[in-house]
This record gives sequence, C-alpha cells and structure tokens, in this order.
Amino acid sequence: MTGYDWIVLTLGFVHDLSVAVYVGGAVAMEFVLAPAQASIPPAQAQIMGEKTSNRFLVLVWSSLALILITGVLRLQMNGMLNSDGLSMADSYGRTLWTMFFLWVVLAINGGLITFIFRPTLQGKLQPGSNQALVTRDRDAKMKAATWIQHLTRADLVLAIIVTLLGASLSRGGLF
Repeated sequence: MTGYDWIVLTLGFVHDLSVAVYVGGAVAMEFVLAPAQASIPPAQAQIMGEKTSNRFLVLVWSSLALILITGVLRLQMNGMLNSDGLSMADSYGRTLWTMFFLWVVLAINGGLITFIFRPTLQGKLQPGSNQALVTRDRDAKMKAATWIQHLTRADLVLAIIVTLLGASLSRGGLF
C-alpha cells in the first residue's frame, strides 16, 4: 500500500466514523435520552438534558465539520473537483449536490438549536420577578423546547437520508 492509499483509506474511515457518530448520536438522543428524561421529574430532566446536550453538541459540530472536510478531500483525491464529477448532468453529481444541500440543512438546524433555542432554555429569572414575567419565560422555554424536539427529529430523518444517499454513490448515485 502506498502513502496515497493510506491517506484515502484514512479519509474514508474518518468520514464514515463521523457519519456514524452523528447518526448514532441522533438515534441515542431520540430513542434513549428523550424517553429517559420523560420518566424523571422535570427539574432533573432539565439538568440531565443540559449536561448531555452540552457534550452531544461537541460531537455534532465535530462530526459535521469532519464530514464536510473529509468529503471534500475525498472528492479532491479522486479528481472529482477538477472534472465533471460534480455535474448535475449525471446521477453521481446530482446525488452529491443533494447530500451537500442536506448537510447545509443539518448545519442550519444545528445553528438554530445551539445559538437560538438552547440559550432560551438556559435563561434564569431574577428573584422577585412578577407573575407575567414568569409566565412569559415559561412559555418561551416551552416553545424553544418544542422547536428543539422538532428540529432534532428532522435531523435524524435527514441524517439517515444522507447516509443512504452516500451508500448509493457506490452504485453511481440515486437520482
């Protein structure tokens, strides 16, 4: 095996591992963590959710970055960035562009969760807050939690679709 072969093998391994971490983490969050949180008191569920999501977000963002970087490097090493490999004229190119578009959607959803909705969940009221402020804060937190739940479920479905599209590339693509 040449040095080039090792690089291609390593890129493929890191790429596939990153996809597995992303999809596996999404499955674990949806089918393991969410039901566990529903079975414990709300205050404990909030703490559990905050601690696990802090760690999970590191994995999510690392995985998304590695998926993009290794995907582009793999295309470059296969000479596809310098040719018609990304052409919309063939199935392979259309599948790659669809995967990239869905990756962008995953990144946008991650940004919404990380930078918009999670900070809403973490805000605390000042002592002596009036009832109207308490009600408004509670409603905002519930709305943010609902959005996070919807976005994470959509991410799970999209991640599975992207994974299947990636697998179809070995047969020339899907579309």
